[in-house]
Formats: sequence, C-alpha cells, structure tokens
Amino acid sequence: MILITRLDTVVDGNPLGPRIPFVAEADGVRLAEADLLAKSYMGDETGRLVKVRWEPGQSTAARLVLEAAIAAAEPGQVLNSSINAEVHTDPAGQIALLESCGFELWQEEEGFWWSDEGQDLPAPEGITVRTLAEVGTDRFAELMAACTTDSLDRIDVDAVAAMGPSRWATEFLAGCGDSTWLLAEDAASGQAVGYVAVGEFDPGVGTITYIGVAPEHRGRGHVDALLKLANRTARDLGFHAMLSDTDTLNIPMQRAFRRNGHSSEATGWHKWMHRREV
Repeated sequence: MILITRLDTVVDGNPLGPRIPFVAEADGVRLAEADLLAKSYMGDETGRLVKVRWEPGQSTAARLVLEAAIAAAEPGQVLNSSINAEVHTDPAGQIALLESCGFELWQEEEGFWWSDEGQDLPAPEGITVRTLAEVGTDRFAELMAACTTDSLDRIDVDAVAAMGPSRWATEFLAGCGDSTWLLAEDAASGQAVGYVAVGEFDPGVGTITYIGVAPEHRGRGHVDALLKLANRTARDLGFHAMLSDTDTLNIPMQRAFRRNGHSSEATGWHKWMHRREV
C-alpha cells in the first residue's frame, strides 16, 4: 500500500518562496516526491510551480503525490510545471503524467548553444549602445513594454495580459538586475530600436536573459545587431559559451539565432511548460 504524506513547509530562501513537500512511501521506502512552491517563475501572479520526482517504475506513486499537491492548492490558482529534455531522463513520461492529471501544454522552447572559439566578432553596425545605468530604469522599462507588442512568446503574452506591459517590464527588469542590460539606438536618428541582456547561466556559461526589438523597427536587421552585441558581451564577461532558448512558435527568432552562430543541434536543451487551473 502506498502512503502519501504531506511534510512540514520548507523555508529555505528559495526565490519562489516556501515549498510544501509531499512523499509517497511503501514499506518505509520512498517512491516519489512532489513539491508545491508558493510562486511560479513563469510570470503568472496567480501561479504556483509544482515539481515531481519518482523512482523508476513508480508512476502510480508519482501520480498520487501530484494529485496531493494539486489538492493542496487553493481554488482559482494556476499550477505550472516544467520538463526539460536535458534534465529529465524520461521527459515523455513526465509529460504523460502531467497531462493525465489535467495539465495542458502552455509553451515549448527550443534551446540554442553558442561557443566562443576565438572567432572574429565584429561590432554591430548602425547602432549605438548604452547600458542600463546610462539610460535609466524608466526609459529601459518603457522600451521593454513597447517590445511586448505582438510577442511570439506564449508565457510572456499571458504575463503581460495579466500584469500590463509597464508593470511586467519593471518587475522583469528588477528580477534580472544581475544581467548586463544594453539598449541599442539607431546611430543616425538616436531612436531606441531594441535591447538585449546577457547574464550567467552556469559558471563560465552565459545566457541571453532577454532580447527585444521595438515594433516600428522590426524587419530591418536589428535583431542580428543585438545578437552580435550579445556574443561580444558574453566574451567580455568571460563566458566561453551561451545557452539561450526561444518559443518554438517564434520562427523568426530561431532563424536569427542560427544566422548568428547559435545552434539548436549543439544542445539537448528543450523545455515543455505545462499548466492547469485548480
């Protein structure tokens, strides 16, 4: 018989807040675990992240702890879960478990890997670059909010709809303040055309935290200039590589990554985001 136990809430400084652990045991052997966190990293204010782990062959126990975590959420809350082909040994099994418990695919992301092999990294042409400190938070957030128009990132679309563009931009900027944020202006007119941020993913490996082009300046090659800027910035920050990702629906961004030396074939990083309302 499988016994499901809700353990005491854990407060350990996690940025997503306290977590409620659930365990499934049989004859004193732990078969599966689930954590229900207080917040979601996906930008949904009503959301909570849930994580499930189980021993091989213990999918029934996994389902039971997941159901217990779902039951512990409050009515009206949204539960989120993330599966990554590079991290999970059985992503198909994880996805099947989530979907059997009422979760639906929210977003799918493709990973891209860039390596610094000492190649020539020419400065992007046609733009001037200023840092967040030079521009100021207000102007930077204003540009970020404008760049959300017609976004192809499904999670961001939902977050912006829930929070409003200005608030989303301000909070996103504050939450990723340890990245190097750069605003690009048209060299001739001085108009802000887009921005890019580069941060640390792992020791020695960076990531493009965020990138955006103002709607009125799209289709003019600015995304390529921003990616060239990101590559140079990663080198300047001492990263030997970058791992970034984009929504699988965002075909233009995938093409831009490939044009600028980022390869999806060079990494197993691939994420599926699921959600369900309680």
